[in-house]
Amino acid sequence: MPRVMIDGIEYVPRAEVPALTDERLQRALEELVSIQYFREEHKAIRQAWDVLNALAPELAELAGRDSQAAFERIHGAPEVY
Repeated sequence: MPRVMIDGIEYVPRAEVPALTDERLQRALEELVSIQYFREEHKAIRQAWDVLNALAPELAELAGRDSQAAFERIHGAPEVY
């Protein structure tokens, strides 16, 4: 990696990573479960599966048995009109 010097001081880039809040975790789980549920439309099924399993193994197990039940569990049951 190249070194950058500014006025004789080495510059080291930093990235702030926000804390994983319950809201952010919920949004991530929603997207991962959606990928499993709408699998025909996605190409990153295996990677999403690995992430889902790391974040919520029980939900991943449910999605493996019944993707619709997992989808409804995380998104809520669909409204009946």
